[in-house]
Amino acid sequence: MKYALLFVGYFLVCQALSALLVKYAMMPFFAGANYDTVVLHTLLSTILYSVITLATFMWMKWCPVSGNYISSKPMGVLGLVSLLSLTLILPSTWMLELLPDEWTKDILADTFDKLLRSPEGYIVIGIAAPLVEEVVFRGAILRALLEWMKNSFGELTNKKAWIAIAISAMFFAAIHFNPAQIPHAFFGGLLLGWLYYRTGSIIPGILYHLVNNSVAFLLVWIFPDVRTDARLIEYFGNNDMALTFSVIVSTIVAIPCILLLNRMMKRA
Repeated sequence: MKYALLFVGYFLVCQALSALLVKYAMMPFFAGANYDTVVLHTLLSTILYSVITLATFMWMKWCPVSGNYISSKPMGVLGLVSLLSLTLILPSTWMLELLPDEWTKDILADTFDKLLRSPEGYIVIGIAAPLVEEVVFRGAILRALLEWMKNSFGELTNKKAWIAIAISAMFFAAIHFNPAQIPHAFFGGLLLGWLYYRTGSIIPGILYHLVNNSVAFLLVWIFPDVRTDARLIEYFGNNDMALTFSVIVSTIVAIPCILLLNRMMKRA
């Protein structure tokens, strides 16, 4: 557990120091530049902490890297992971909107709206977040928790593995700080943790994360007049029947994806 806490702490310190360094040392050099200040600061600080975090976790081997998983040619699994990511967006968002508004207040709505409407924002949300967060929270934190849960014989039961996955998901949800993201991050963390536990690789998680985050950018292009924090029904022209049908169809497709992944990853 102490290693998991160390990794979480290091991740947060990197974020905080990078934000301060950019604000006080780098931003003055961009004074007068034709960029939104929020987008520019977020972009620069994200690039800085991503480089520092990835370099440290790789150099210290907190997240071991090898080509074993890719060499196994897991194209079927990766294809299903991509499809699952797409099909779970509607049901998970719909369920999130069932929670009381005060539980899911979006305190970063303006920041995300600016990032999603800026091409540079994709570096933050579509590239850096999936890569860095999977390296830290699955490749390092969950790996450490799974090791911690092993008994004296080096064995790990499914029950203890799920305890480790749940703890890592709680860490993952907590570091988002934004109430609107916390429930989605927790349940997403459970799924991403399951993918890592069953494959021993962060590749499926990175792909799932990338597809999920990339959809947010596509929605901005498809619905430029809808705010990014709008309720789901607004994307369906306030048509309850269309929304309900889409959620049901997405769920019907997602369930076989999960069952097939469970079988395919078990075989692997």
